[in-house]
Amino acid sequence: MTDKTNILQEFEPLFFPKSLAVVGATSDESLKVNIGNRFIEVLLEFGFTGKLYAVGIKEGEVSGLKIYQNVKDIPSELDYVIAVIPNRLIPQLVEDCGQKGVKVIHLFVSGFGEIEDKMGAELQEEILHIAKNYGIRLIGPNCMGTYCPSARLTFAVGFSAVAGRVGYLSQSGGQSILGIKEANRRNIFFSKVVSYGNAADINECDLIEYFTNDPETDIITAYIEGTNHGPRLFELLKEATKRKPVVLFKCAATEGGSQAAVSHTSAIAGSDLTWEALLQQTGAIRVYNIKEMFDVVSVLQHCPEIRGLNTLLVGHGGGSCVQASDDCCRVGLKMPILPAELRQALMQVYKTDAGNIFKNPLDINPYWGMDKAREAFSAVAGWDGADVILLLSTPEQTPFMPREFEYKVTTKALIEWAKLSPKPVVLALNVNTMPGDDGIPEKSFIRLQEAGFAVFPSAERAATALTRVYRYYQWRRRKGL
Repeated sequence: MTDKTNILQEFEPLFFPKSLAVVGATSDESLKVNIGNRFIEVLLEFGFTGKLYAVGIKEGEVSGLKIYQNVKDIPSELDYVIAVIPNRLIPQLVEDCGQKGVKVIHLFVSGFGEIEDKMGAELQEEILHIAKNYGIRLIGPNCMGTYCPSARLTFAVGFSAVAGRVGYLSQSGGQSILGIKEANRRNIFFSKVVSYGNAADINECDLIEYFTNDPETDIITAYIEGTNHGPRLFELLKEATKRKPVVLFKCAATEGGSQAAVSHTSAIAGSDLTWEALLQQTGAIRVYNIKEMFDVVSVLQHCPEIRGLNTLLVGHGGGSCVQASDDCCRVGLKMPILPAELRQALMQVYKTDAGNIFKNPLDINPYWGMDKAREAFSAVAGWDGADVILLLSTPEQTPFMPREFEYKVTTKALIEWAKLSPKPVVLALNVNTMPGDDGIPEKSFIRLQEAGFAVFPSAERAATALTRVYRYYQWRRRKGL
């Protein structure tokens, strides 16, 4: 592992460039879509904090910026270049950037090591050789680049400008975009994100090492199709997980996926059994899709350390609670029976268990009055037999309540119960019907998130995330960390 200070300084221009040029801009308005122009427009809309320049073949303007014909014509120092030009022109661009003193080049363009034609691999080696001669770091080829909210640096519309504490590295551009949007919808925000494509130069190992040392990153997330640096990655993951959680989506786990990965980013996917062993030995949390990744992050961000799997499930609706119990136990949570004294305390509140379940799960009806519901939950919230509490709401199952009223009551109940919990608590808003056009389920979900809790669309997803986070903490305890 390189010196902490060195890697943070070396990657400073990658995330906080003082100046940036997009190569591939045009003033030709007859073109409906020009990717170079779109990069410029997106950066301007996002409020990029550095100096922004446009470079293209012909003179003119784009978005109010003068178009220069060569990066060497730009009348100031230049840190970062985004290349949106044909692959055959890239070697000369890298040479020009070297003479200009550019520090980082983001190669959006494809047609290099990921294609079957050996000329693509040879071209990738050529540009890498030129870049190394000048000390230039390359992102890509075949990637989206860098998103850093605090520097107002982005590569797509719709990303949040809120800076968070999650770092994300993604071999796939599409998965980086989907991940950012999924996280933002879940009130999860990023310190930095890098889509790194073919990894001709900067690769998954470099980025994991950076995020491990980055004081602005508390959780590392990663989408990886494969690696050419297995031993180094193993050592870096071992070091990273000692200091912060690493949530890793290893794609290309099947034969078909492995073949696709080679064509996508030239990744060597490797045996899934090998990857599974690597991740287990290093303590990284493995997930199998983007939604699961940010389910885990939500628990890590909003819950104290999960020290056991004994779960108290509290909801409303007998059938929904029974189904949720099955879902929880199926993925590894445990459902111990509530002791007799606590069941008796619940009987004191409701006088009868008719229409309720007072064992575990607990079926507590908020429609019988929030005071009673609050008193009932308070009686069991500190139970020593539970390590974690899962609160479940399943609206739209009562026969006489208007839809909007149901969501209002159950959402209020979840928030009040969660605030009373002395233990780690997660919420599940289980919408079993079609959401509809009124947006009520979505609004309830957002309200629960804004109240500061880990929120899931089902008990099963909540339970899966809790189980994975518990195993990470268990691994740390075994290592004496």
